[in-house]
Amino acid sequence: MIGHFKLKVKKAVVTIINNAISQGLTQKQSCEIFGIIPRKFRRWLDPKPVRTRTAWNKILEHERNAIEDSAWEPELIGKPVSHIFVHGHDSGKFFASFSTVYRTLKAKNMVEPKKHWHRKTPYISAHSLLDEGFSLLCYDGSQFRTDSGIILWAIPVMILPQRYLLHIGHSLNGVSSGDLTQSVKEAYALIPEHLTTKVIAHSDRGSAMKASSTKRVIKELLGAPVHYGRPHTPDDQAWIEAFIKTLKYHRDAPQSFKLVDDILQWLKRIPDIYNNDPHSSLSYVTPLQALSGQKEVILNQRKQNLAEARMLRYTAWK
Repeated sequence: MIGHFKLKVKKAVVTIINNAISQGLTQKQSCEIFGIIPRKFRRWLDPKPVRTRTAWNKILEHERNAIEDSAWEPELIGKPVSHIFVHGHDSGKFFASFSTVYRTLKAKNMVEPKKHWHRKTPYISAHSLLDEGFSLLCYDGSQFRTDSGIILWAIPVMILPQRYLLHIGHSLNGVSSGDLTQSVKEAYALIPEHLTTKVIAHSDRGSAMKASSTKRVIKELLGAPVHYGRPHTPDDQAWIEAFIKTLKYHRDAPQSFKLVDDILQWLKRIPDIYNNDPHSSLSYVTPLQALSGQKEVILNQRKQNLAEARMLRYTAWK
């Protein structure tokens, strides 16, 4: 008998071997029938008591309560779990990893299950540019409509890898090459000087993006040709596409717009909101913090906080 067996199987074998011994067989002979050694039989006959084991890094009760209490604070109600995670580190109320905060709240049915989207074909080109140390200036157009049917186009411009929203231009009824290049110029003027040396524009293949005047102006501005995603592959511009979804469905976004001015007011508000929201792709650092060079400092401090919290738990559960 090789392998692991259920308790009821072990008990049945022990009973049969005991009966065989009582009939005159030796312990060794009885064990050979089942292909086990006598030592294993004696261990099954008198098993050691099972010790209850507790993970030394298990969060403490007061930490669990602090996480749940933070989720009910007025300024955090309705916010993503990432905000609660950052709040714990910033306020010092608790130091736990994002996954621990998520599991704690999920156990109380205080969060929705995370949805995992798996891309069928990996995107290589833009990531390769980022890996080589280039910054990508991403832009796109998306339309908003007033209650009376007037269409206003938003033209957001973002810089990667910091995911910082530089500027949102706008135009009525459509996006022309002039509207697009004007938005890019205004956004480029806001880029910190140390990031302007290796900037490449990256966009989809829309008519305004592919216009010869657009390509000429952006090449003159950046000193490099525009880098385009593959045809019919919006995932190649996943960063700006994800932002457009945020722009339209953010928790603070108005449900409707009565006037064009209402849309413009929202376009003015969203950069400050977005740039100060923790982002999962930045390890829950805000785009503003990433752009200002604070990302590594913050992540190292969180790592230190977690190490100290682990030691406290280890002492408490030891």
